[in-house]
Amino acid sequence: MDGVTQDQSFDVECPHCHKSFSAEPIEGGRAARYLGFKCPHCRLFVPLHRATDAALTEPLSRDPDAAS
Repeated sequence: MDGVTQDQSFDVECPHCHKSFSAEPIEGGRAARYLGFKCPHCRLFVPLHRATDAALTEPLSRDPDAAS
């Protein structure tokens, strides 16, 4: 949790409802996996790494040939 300040605001797209929102990260505990955002639309918890990892914003595919 070092290096992430609470005054940073992120633009996040919820992986569940696909709606965008702007929020500051919340700390839910000591572990890094509890650092993230709560979607104001569907209330899903979105971990910080899901919101900042560009690879996870691309659509997922089950086609093994799609990942090139």
